Amino acid sequence: MPEPIIKQVDASKNDCEKVALKRLLANLSREHPHLPLVLTFDDLYSDGPTIKLVKSFGYSFIMVAKDSTHESLYQAVDELDCADKVVRYEYTDDKGFTHWFRFVNGAPINKSHPDVLVNFLEYIEIDPEGNKKYVNTWVTDIELSAENVNKFMRGARAKWKIENETFNTLKTQGYHLEHNYGHGKQHLASNLACLTFTAFLINQIEQLSCKLFQEALKIKKSKKAFWHAIRGLFDWFCIDNWTDVFTAIIEGRSVSLKLLTVDTT
Repeated sequence: MPEPIIKQVDASKNDCEKVALKRLLANLSREHPHLPLVLTFDDLYSDGPTIKLVKSFGYSFIMVAKDSTHESLYQAVDELDCADKVVRYEYTDDKGFTHWFRFVNGAPINKSHPDVLVNFLEYIEIDPEGNKKYVNTWVTDIELSAENVNKFMRGARAKWKIENETFNTLKTQGYHLEHNYGHGKQHLASNLACLTFTAFLINQIEQLSCKLFQEALKIKKSKKAFWHAIRGLFDWFCIDNWTDVFTAIIEGRSVSLKLLTVDTT
């Protein structure tokens, strides 16, 4: 369950993302001890202590590593490049986009932690007109080769896609996360946000596993319209079960009157 990053009980310092990560990894490992995971991180986390922490739980990692914050790492890669240990690989896909890779295994993450070795990948996507459309660099503990760098790159880029689509859903598809929960006394805002995440989780499970939910959502075309239809049914009818609700949305108003009982209170 997500938890807010707020000052913890009896803590002398304010909470932060890296401290929260320690709690998250401990909880995740306890709740899912046999689940193999590859965790993706932004540039904030790509340092020696965080890598050691992630590896201590047995997880693999993919972390963004910007040149502006990893000067010694790039120097080490350039030195390995001069020693002909860095591999370059590129290909052009069916749409004319060129995918360029530069990678090496076993580079120290920084001078402060020379014992923390990472595998380094630099990637550039170039459109058919020769313009750079995407540039990024990652470090990982997954061994890189010409055979797997394209698949690895897709996995690394998925972080932004997942994050962006999740935020977009929570902001624009009827959850109103950004607008409703920026203020509140004591724990009100945090509690409302946690309740929203709980509802979002339940909706994701339904969307993956419930055929009626899937069909009703398809009928309404957007989650925002879907929630509006559900609220409308609750306004007018006494609801006995979710099957009737979803069926009423799928079949239309005539079925709604047959399936559901009018609320006369």
